[in-house]
Amino acid sequence: MDSLAIIIGNSINGLILVLAIITIAGFAYVVMNISKLQNTIDEKHKKKRSTEFTPGGIQKTPDAYTWEEILEYKEEYNKIQLIYSTFEQFVPIFPLLGILGTVAGLIQHLDDINKMKEALTLSMSTTFWGLIAAIVLKFADAILVSKTVNKMELYFDTFEQNYNMAKDKFALDNKQDQ
Repeated sequence: MDSLAIIIGNSINGLILVLAIITIAGFAYVVMNISKLQNTIDEKHKKKRSTEFTPGGIQKTPDAYTWEEILEYKEEYNKIQLIYSTFEQFVPIFPLLGILGTVAGLIQHLDDINKMKEALTLSMSTTFWGLIAAIVLKFADAILVSKTVNKMELYFDTFEQNYNMAKDKFALDNKQDQ
């Protein structure tokens, strides 16, 4: 029985480590690809952007970007967002795995209080590492990853507002010229 508790505890600690590494890699993938997407958009459209603006800072011509181009970028962003959402869901799993390791280790020794004390040390390590992983990954998500995702969302929202205002202004100017 002792060896089973050790195997369970060590297995769950190993699983926590592997999932933490995978989650960190997923977060890094998301940040790198969103940055790459934003750089692509900025570089491709620097040359096409209109330099004519209204006094309110709105582009006079709506043709600096096309909806088709932005939809391609938005589709690519949505794929990255889906990956982010998946890895973001891993974070709450870590404390649960830790608690599972603790409970599994302790259940085996309910009949002998002395053995339970010994099992408690290893069993509690799974909770400790699960909590540490969750805290570190949640902090990384809050500080870096979700800020990058939110910044890109804001980018698309701002584009849509500017595009619609420029399109309306362009239509209004053309209507007044006729």
